[in-house]
Amino acid sequence: MDRSASLVLLFRARAAWILLALVAVGTIPTDLASAQSTAAVVQAIANPRTIPRTPDGRPDLQGIWQVGSRAAYDLEDHPARYGMPAGRSVVEGDVIPYQPWAAARKGENFAQRATADPLAQCYLPGVPRIMYMEFPFQIFQTRDHLAMTFEWQQVFRLIYTNGSRSPTPLEFWMGDSRGRWEGDTLTVDVTNHNDRTWFDMAGSFHSDALHVVERYTMLDADTIRYEAAIEDPKVFTRPWKMSMPLRRQKDMARVLEYQCRAEMEEANGDFKPDPRTWYQKASGGATPAATQKVRATAPANPAVSRRRMPDGKPDLSGFFQADAGGANWGFEPHAEPFTPGGRGVLVDPPNGGLPYQPWARAEKQDRNRPERGYDDPTAHCFAGGVPRSLYVPSPFHILQTPTYVVILLERMSWRIVPLDGRPHLPDTIRLWHGDSLGRWEGDTLVIETTNLNGKTWLNEVGDIVSHAETVIERFTPINADTVQYEATVNDPIVYTRPWTIAMPLKRQEGGLLEVACLEDNQDLQHLKDVRDGTKQ
Repeated sequence: MDRSASLVLLFRARAAWILLALVAVGTIPTDLASAQSTAAVVQAIANPRTIPRTPDGRPDLQGIWQVGSRAAYDLEDHPARYGMPAGRSVVEGDVIPYQPWAAARKGENFAQRATADPLAQCYLPGVPRIMYMEFPFQIFQTRDHLAMTFEWQQVFRLIYTNGSRSPTPLEFWMGDSRGRWEGDTLTVDVTNHNDRTWFDMAGSFHSDALHVVERYTMLDADTIRYEAAIEDPKVFTRPWKMSMPLRRQKDMARVLEYQCRAEMEEANGDFKPDPRTWYQKASGGATPAATQKVRATAPANPAVSRRRMPDGKPDLSGFFQADAGGANWGFEPHAEPFTPGGRGVLVDPPNGGLPYQPWARAEKQDRNRPERGYDDPTAHCFAGGVPRSLYVPSPFHILQTPTYVVILLERMSWRIVPLDGRPHLPDTIRLWHGDSLGRWEGDTLVIETTNLNGKTWLNEVGDIVSHAETVIERFTPINADTVQYEATVNDPIVYTRPWTIAMPLKRQEGGLLEVACLEDNQDLQHLKDVRDGTKQ
């Protein structure tokens, strides 16, 4: 037997001894489910080469995952009910240790769950609930951050693993997540919770004193054991813990979008379709992005200092905000009353404004009427689309790996940009942020976006795009703290030719907070009253 094989056997024997010792002293529960899951953790420790690893030796959690339990319906054992399939408890000891008053309130929540559950309004689920909803999510991992992008409502989590502390005492729907590695386990401290989220559909709840400690341990290449330790002295008699597996989704090439609130409002008639711009299955396909005429960008100066990745590509990662020149209120120079002024960002055509088709120019003017403000999707807190999501006056965080660029938008949505040369999605799949594919041209990141749904506006003054829109964006680092951004839009339904906007993206101090736009939206009802008052 060679030396490496002997070391493996010795390591496994020690791991088994540790397991037996912990059981003997009562550190590990001896019930079958807990013992089996703990044995799986020890087996993962004993076989460290069975899990993927990053270049720095950490477990590589990247990929698309989905929970392997029905905890989203009820964390405890529960029978089947309408809209709630039966499931087993994921709580250690099976029962959540509520204080008497809290147990009574949980019962009230359950009885009123159809309307009282925050998810009934498509609100942010909070942590840990987002982790075990029956929707997939994708993990992206760098040395200093770990991002999770969820299909449900395009929620994301940004976990800081660089040792930084929360910069603010503000409370958030999704909390504040700070991670650290303890051996091969990622431990995440989640603090700064508000008291407006639930743990599950059954009405399990918490207070603003909630503290969650998550543990992510890879059992093998396709399974993560997820644990969440819960502490909330206002609601529970003692701390308690839940655990469940997360399964790698091998047959899923990408996470799509489920814009819960947009689908709800379309279904109930609060957000009405526009047949001229929205995609319908009979609609013709969009002009392929690769055929667009793109305005040439000045070549980057190689002598300028730029951050770079280990593979030599420019490092775009960081916290940015667009110096947008008032683009969210118009692309040309403007100084109208009641809206912020702007220098203008339209660079092609250089004069004459956007090259509208006649019908579209008339529609754009109509959108300037006060009663049309309700029709702007961002007034409903829907996703901004491309390119608008980058110049809505809110910052964003770029996370970059060798195979992806991920843009996390503070208004709680995301864009995932693969760099692996894959083809675009089928034309029938249409998304608020479209299907974005990236490539490097020298030091410029070029992103081609197709498959847009035609539901977005370009700004608050009603500039138009349709389902035929395709966009080519160019991100060129100018120096360590500035990226020159250009977006060329082609939409033959709306415009007579492509056009281009440009603006710098400036690196910022600090980091993302949380804009709970939908949850705290105070403006939409006013806009609805203006619309309905005009109609009467």
